[in-house]
Amino acid sequence: MKNQLKVLCGVLTLVLAGHVSAATTWTLASNYGAISGDVTVTALSNTGGTNTSSSSANNAATQTIQGATWTNTWGGIYNLDACSSGSYCDVNESYSPEHSIDNNQRYDSALLSFSSAVKLQQLTLGWSQYDSDLTVMAYVGAGAPTLIGSTYSALANSASGWVLIGNYSNVGSTSSAQVLNSSTTINAGGISSSYWLIGAYNPLVGGSTTGGMLTDSYDYIKLASVTGCVSGTTGCTPSTGVPEPGSLALVGIGLFGLVRRYKGRKG
Repeated sequence: MKNQLKVLCGVLTLVLAGHVSAATTWTLASNYGAISGDVTVTALSNTGGTNTSSSSANNAATQTIQGATWTNTWGGIYNLDACSSGSYCDVNESYSPEHSIDNNQRYDSALLSFSSAVKLQQLTLGWSQYDSDLTVMAYVGAGAPTLIGSTYSALANSASGWVLIGNYSNVGSTSSAQVLNSSTTINAGGISSSYWLIGAYNPLVGGSTTGGMLTDSYDYIKLASVTGCVSGTTGCTPSTGVPEPGSLALVGIGLFGLVRRYKGRKG
């Protein structure tokens, strides 16, 4: 009888443990540690098309997404519309504070491509200045996403396969003071994906602007790392993380039956 109780207690322990997932942190730039090998970062910005008065309006909202340069030392982005002067290009891009992921004249984003689906739960900024609102999206469509040549506005359409995880305000700096190493929790819905898009706050993809804390200009951030768990590993499922009632009930019934049987023998 004692052995049977031990077995059932062991099963209960496994059931509970199965809902506690080990967190993994993926480092994205070398200034914050060794860069993780199972994630690739692709820099993107809406720089496609000819820069004119109309096309550059609203942070070039109608221009298409194109590749940019990811600075894997500090976690910033330089886009292709950089210029030292001009009316319609991205003036001072690549110079401080626009050596970051920013939304000054263009919307910069980092596409994180993982070797398997992950459920991200936190992100960390290595640096921020002036303001630090950001946007997080995940791809839940079939196959791999194609972003080059699309527009940010198109991502707001569910047919694109992209879902908005959230807009997050004031993660780091809210003034001219530089802030290092600030974090925020994300993904309350528990979405899992192999593809995540993280950028300076981008109203073109939709979402709430509750409280007026989100602004679409002058956010400057550098992405240091993201933290979450690999889907399919113990406890890492798109759920609340609470043990299923059915699993616990079955184990409980088994324990109750054994205890009654044990007491009956003693009697």
